[in-house]
Amino acid sequence: MLSRLNIFYISSLLCASVLTYFYPPLSAPPGYSVSEYRHSQPVQEQEPRLEQYFLNPLNDPPSVHAGSLTQLSDGEVIAAWFGGSREGAADVAIYTARFDAVEQEWSTPVVVTDRLRTSRELGRYVRKLGNPVIYADQEGRVWLYYVTVSLGGWAGSSITVKVSENGGRRWSEAQRLVTSPFLNVSTLVKGSPIALEQGQLLLPVYHEMINKFSEVLQLDARNRLIAKYRITYQPQAIQPWVVPQSATRATAFYRRSGDAPPRVLVNQSLVSSKHWNDLSPSDAPNPGASVSVIRGHDGHYLMAYNPQESNRTQLALARSSDGLHWEKLRELELGKDGDEFSYPYLIRGQNDNYHLIYTWQRKRMRHLIFNQAWLEETS
Repeated sequence: MLSRLNIFYISSLLCASVLTYFYPPLSAPPGYSVSEYRHSQPVQEQEPRLEQYFLNPLNDPPSVHAGSLTQLSDGEVIAAWFGGSREGAADVAIYTARFDAVEQEWSTPVVVTDRLRTSRELGRYVRKLGNPVIYADQEGRVWLYYVTVSLGGWAGSSITVKVSENGGRRWSEAQRLVTSPFLNVSTLVKGSPIALEQGQLLLPVYHEMINKFSEVLQLDARNRLIAKYRITYQPQAIQPWVVPQSATRATAFYRRSGDAPPRVLVNQSLVSSKHWNDLSPSDAPNPGASVSVIRGHDGHYLMAYNPQESNRTQLALARSSDGLHWEKLRELELGKDGDEFSYPYLIRGQNDNYHLIYTWQRKRMRHLIFNQAWLEETS
C-alpha cells in the first residue's frame, strides 16, 4: 500500500510534468550570436592533422561516460565527464582536465564535484549525478551544467550549475537551475549551449518523465531562466543539438526514442527558437544513441554519431548540406559485439581544427583533434 509520502511524491511529479508541458513561453528571445552561424574564412592549405589522446588512466575510475569540451580564447581546451564504479552509483564524480595547446598534452584529471559535495552546496539530498556539459561563454566565464537526481531515476532529474571566473581552475558552489515552477524535476542536459545576442544563452534540454520531449531554455547573462520553448511535440526525440543557420533560424538534431524510426531525427525553427516544425527522419542511422552536430569550418553540418540501427560498436563522422542527407566521411571506431563507443561531443576549434570527445568502452575518455584537410583527404 502506498504511503502518504509516496502518494504526495507521485502526485507532485505528475503535476510538475503537466506544468512543464504547458509552461507558457514569454516573448521571442534575441537572435543567435553571429559567432554561432558564421563559418570560417576560406580554408587555407594545410597538411591533414589527426591526433588522438586518452584523458584518464584505464580503470581509474572503473567506469566513465558522457564527456563534453569547450575551448578558451587562449586555445586551451577543457573537458568534463563523469566517472565512478558504474553509471548512477553513489561514488560517481564529475571530472575535468585541461589540454595545453602549446605542450599538446592533457593534465591529470581532477574532481570538480561529487554527490556529497553537491548535496552540501545545494542543501538538499542528491542520490546521483551525471551528464556534465562544460561551456565557455563570450565573457570568458566557464559554465558547468550537470544532472542531479534526489529521488527516482533519471526522469526525476534537475539541472545543477557551477561557474568559474578564472578559466575552470576554481568553481563556485553549486546552484540549481530552476526550470519549472513546481518541484523543478524532469529536466536533463546533454547538448552544447548556444550564444544569443545581449549576452544570453540558449540551453537545449529534454524530459523523460511520462512524456518524452525536448525544449530550449533562454538564460540571461547570470544564468537565470527567462523563458523556455518546447521544440518537439512527438514523444520520440531526446538529447537535442541545436545548430543556428542565421540570426533567427536553426536546425535541431535528436537521438531517437520510443517507436521512432532508427534514424537521426531533425526539425527546424520556423521564425525563431520559439517556433519549430515537426520531426523528420534523416537518412543517417541511429540506434537510440546520442549524436553531436555542429556547423563545420566549411559551412556544412558535421556530425559525430553511431552509424548503425542497433548497438554502439561503431563511431563515424558525416557531413550534410541540409541536415537530412548525410555523407559518411570518416570511420573513427569499428568495434565488435560488446564494444561501446558513444556519446560524442564535437566542437569547432581554432585554426581550422575540430575537437571531439567520446566514451571509449565505458573505461576511458577519448579525445581527437583533426582539421578540415583530414576530413577532405581521400585515400
